Order: sequence, then structure tokens, then C-alpha cells
Amino acid sequence: MDAGSGTGHHLARIAATLPGCVIGLGLDISKTATRQAARHWPSVAFAVAALWAEWPVRDEAVDLVVSILAPRNFPEIARVLRPGGWLALAYPGPGHLIELRDRFGLLGQHGESSGRYADMVTRFVGPSSVTRLHRRAVLDPATARAVMLMGPNARHVDPAILDVGPDPLAVTFDLNTLFARKPERKL
Repeated sequence: MDAGSGTGHHLARIAATLPGCVIGLGLDISKTATRQAARHWPSVAFAVAALWAEWPVRDEAVDLVVSILAPRNFPEIARVLRPGGWLALAYPGPGHLIELRDRFGLLGQHGESSGRYADMVTRFVGPSSVTRLHRRAVLDPATARAVMLMGPNARHVDPAILDVGPDPLAVTFDLNTLFARKPERKL
């Protein structure tokens, strides 16, 4: 299950690489993204759902919850994960998109979030490990604009002010990846 699936790209790639019969479900609040995902990836299912509310998924029904740059509802993650199931979480580090944040006043990530997320995951799911991925990439203007309009910035920034000009931009991608496994039930 992809919590915050957007256009479904990550869920479809994960489902395609796993062996055997895979039932994939993507949840996203955007009706437009969900419709687009359902049309583009017919081998997995998508539903419109607010991630901060209760998810339309049975208790302990999911083997893997993926959440990539999306809202994190740790109680719901714990509820839907089966014992022995995995959580894979990606969230911004403090330097993520720093060049675009400084230039356009985009939302930033709080520095203490990494420790807070690890604490919440330990509390609700189980012990976790975190790896930081830090890279720079050169983006063409259209891609830079699309990156800025992903996630919460799309609702907090006027797209009319996002004129990046004609030249490519060097942008920092600073992401934390967190993995945790829900303990098996003791007999």
C-alpha cells in the first residue's frame, strides 16, 4: 500500500518488481491524481482518501506500507500493517530543495523531524533504521517547476510566482529513508 500515492508511479514499480501475485493499493487525497493513476496503472487499485483520517483498509491487512514525501499517520500505519509487515518512509531532510525554498519561499522541513519520526515509528510500529540520501541534480525549468508544485507547496505557493527562467537549475535533494518492521505476534 502506498499512503500518498499521487500518480501511482512508485506503487506500480514496487508491485511490478515483487514476485508472485501482488495486490497494490494507493491512497491519495487528490481525485485528479487518483483518476490519473487508475488509468495509467490498471494492475493496482487506487482510492481517494484523506491520510489524516481512518484509512479504508482492514486491520492488519497490509504487508508493506510505503509513504514517500506524504503525510504520515503513524496510528493508521500501525493499524493496517500485519505483524511482520514493513514500513518504508521517505521524508525531506533539512537541505531538501534548499535553493528553491530560498528563492521562492517554499515550505521547509523542521530539523528535528527525523528524530521525531523515528520516535513515532518506534512507538507505533517497531524499531527503525534511517539513512540519509543527499544529492544535487540539474533540473530543466519545467521539471524544477513541477518539483515545486508537488506536495504541500502546491497549496501554499501561488504558481504564478514560480518563474524559474530559461536556464537549468542545480537543486539539492536531501531525503531520509526510514525502514521499520512491525514485530510478529508472540505465541
